Amino acid sequence: GDNVLTVTIDGSENPEIPPFGGRIDYLTYAGIYRDVWLKRLPPVSIGSVKIETPDALAEKKTVTARVSLANPQDRAIAGQLTATIKDAAGTIVATASQPAARTIDFHFEGLHGLSLWDITSPTLYSLELALGDADALSTSFGFRTAEFTPEGFKLNGKPLKLRGLNRHQSFPYSGYALGRAAQERDAEILKHELHVNIVRTSHYPQSTWFLDHCDRIGLLVFEEIPGWQHIGGETWKAEAVENVR
Repeated sequence: GDNVLTVTIDGSENPEIPPFGGRIDYLTYAGIYRDVWLKRLPPVSIGSVKIETPDALAEKKTVTARVSLANPQDRAIAGQLTATIKDAAGTIVATASQPAARTIDFHFEGLHGLSLWDITSPTLYSLELALGDADALSTSFGFRTAEFTPEGFKLNGKPLKLRGLNRHQSFPYSGYALGRAAQERDAEILKHELHVNIVRTSHYPQSTWFLDHCDRIGLLVFEEIPGWQHIGGETWKAEAVENVR
């Protein structure tokens, strides 16, 4: 039958939610200003995945993926979870299957002939997950290392002079309500018109449209925690940690 979903927005300032603290030097807005989806999922679905490349600079590389299944009704988990790594052309690099469980770890070793992600050649690979025929998830990743040393910043073990700017998501006439095209256009302006190689996000969780496009075009990102010159009480701190997570 018909269903009604009601959403109520409270735009009042809450001192327990970052970044508030009376020291903000930029505008904040209320309301739903990003895309919202209503997902229809099976009782057991793919919740999240954490991908790591521990030896990105090695000739033969390793990829680890920890997959968490969402099982809100605590049902018995059955079936197989398949993980497949593909390159940009869709060619399969590696694939593996394991029995479905609340948490599944995949470990791919000895992967050769793979390219590094760099600001001039931002090569990305995809990890495609399939929980039988019930659910699927695809996410991208790259092979790279980034480190600050006494000699300066190094990307993939090589020195790189960082040139960057801060970025707020506010836009004329629309405030924070930037859709996908506008979010991606900001990344393009930074990279191709202002010719920077890194952007610092100010001062709140950024849109995934913006972050993913930075990854695609070779723009480094330094992500800030939500807040500016202020640390609140225990509730504020817990929310800040959750935002970082």
